Amino acid sequence: MDYYVIPKRIRARIGKPGLSVILGVTKSTIERNILEPMREIWGTDLVGEINSQNICYLFGEKVYCLGAEKVSQVSKLRGSSIKYCYGDEVADWNEEVFDLLKSRLDKPYSCFDGALNPQGPNHWLKEFLDSEEFDIYCQKYTIFDNPFLDKAFVENLCKEYEGSVYYQRYILGEWALAEGLVYPMFSREKHVFSGEIERKQNSRYYVSLDYGTVNPFAGGIYEIAGRKVRKIREIHHDGRKSGRLDNEEYYKIMCDAIGDLPIEYVVVDPSAAGFIETIKKHSRYIVKAANNDVLNGIQEVTKYLNYGLYQVHDSCVETIKEYQQYAWDDKSAEDAVIKESDHHADADRYLIYTVARQLNKWVI
Repeated sequence: MDYYVIPKRIRARIGKPGLSVILGVTKSTIERNILEPMREIWGTDLVGEINSQNICYLFGEKVYCLGAEKVSQVSKLRGSSIKYCYGDEVADWNEEVFDLLKSRLDKPYSCFDGALNPQGPNHWLKEFLDSEEFDIYCQKYTIFDNPFLDKAFVENLCKEYEGSVYYQRYILGEWALAEGLVYPMFSREKHVFSGEIERKQNSRYYVSLDYGTVNPFAGGIYEIAGRKVRKIREIHHDGRKSGRLDNEEYYKIMCDAIGDLPIEYVVVDPSAAGFIETIKKHSRYIVKAANNDVLNGIQEVTKYLNYGLYQVHDSCVETIKEYQQYAWDDKSAEDAVIKESDHHADADRYLIYTVARQLNKWVI
C-alpha cells in the first residue's frame, strides 16, 4: 500500500518549501524494501537510483535517502525543514534520529508515514504511539491481512517463527515481550541424533568457538551438507572447574577435537583477539571473526530449528543442556538474553549466522 501512498504524498507537496526524505535503517534497506518494488510498479523514469549525494529523484522531486541506525548518518537534517518523510523499519531506528525528525516536520503541511514490525512492549516507539501528544493514526496488520502474498510464502514464514516471540511480532503484529526460553521449539526428538558419525565426501566441516577463560571455552565441530547443519563433536573446557588455560592450550584442545577432519575455517568469538592471533600464528587453519549480531543471529537459529535444519549429536551434552536453559531476560527494557547457559548457544549462533546463512544463499 505504501508504494501508492508515497508518490501521492510527494506529488502533493511539489513546489512547496522543505525537503522530501526517505529514512531506513540503511541505504541498502531503502533500496531493497522501498525503491526496488516501486520501480517495478512505476518504472525507472519515475523512480531513480540513490546517487553519491544520497539523493534519489522520485516522481519529479529530489528525495534524500538516509540511514537512520545512527544519529550521525542523518546529521545533515539538522536545521532543515522537512515537508514529507517516509520511514522504513522505524522500530529499528536510533531513537535520537526519530526525535530529530519530529523537530524538523515543522510546516503546516509536513507529514510522516512509517512502517515497522513491532518489538517489545517497552520500546520507545510503542510509548510514542500510545501518547496523545501528537496527531497519530496507527494501523495494525497481521501477515494474513496481505492479499498479495502467496499462501505458500505465508505458511513458510509462519513455520520459520513458530513457537518464538518473533511469531507474535512478525506474523501477528503484536508488541510482544521476549520471555521464557529463547528456543522453546528445541526438542530431543527433532534436534538430537545419535549413532556413529562417518566422514562424508560431500560435506563441509567447520569449527565455531565461544571463547572464555573463567567462563567455558565452548563450541564444536560442525558438518554442513546442503542446507543442513549438524554439530558432530563438542568442545568444552570450564575454567572454573578445571582451571584456566592459556591460548596455546586452548589451541591444542581445538586441534585434538578436529583430528584429521578437513576444516574449511574456524569461526571465533570476535572479542577473542588473542586467540584468533594464536590460530593465525600456527598457519594450520583459516580463522574468521564471527558475526556477533545477537538478535538477528537468534532469529536465524530459530529458523534452522523450526525447519529441522540444525541437529546436535547426543554426545554434545553441554550443548543440549544449554538449549533447555537458555532464556530471555524479561526484566530488561530491551530484548536481551540472560548471560548464563549461553556459551554453546553462542557458538552455534556464530556458525549458523556467519557461515550457514551465507552458504545457503546459493542453495536452491
